[in-house]
Amino acid sequence: MSTFEQQPAPPQAANAAPDDRATDFTAVDPNAEHYSGGTLVVEAYAAIWIVLMAWIFLLWRKQAGLAERLDDLERTIDRAAASAEKKAKAGAS
Repeated sequence: MSTFEQQPAPPQAANAAPDDRATDFTAVDPNAEHYSGGTLVVEAYAAIWIVLMAWIFLLWRKQAGLAERLDDLERTIDRAAASAEKKAKAGAS
């Protein structure tokens, strides 16, 4: 059976009126919008890569911010330790 032959209609419910169903065949317009499968696959992969690269960039920025905060914390701890050491030496004398 070719793809253009009309299939037999499935049995309708007993209370279905003839006006409730299609009675003629409407062909598909060959000039309608159509995309090739290859194009869609390439677009899908491109979208996935763009989202992945954006996510990695955001993670990189977040990691850089955390590294900066950690460096600030280490400097603050070192200053506090040096200050406490000076006070301990001054109190011991």
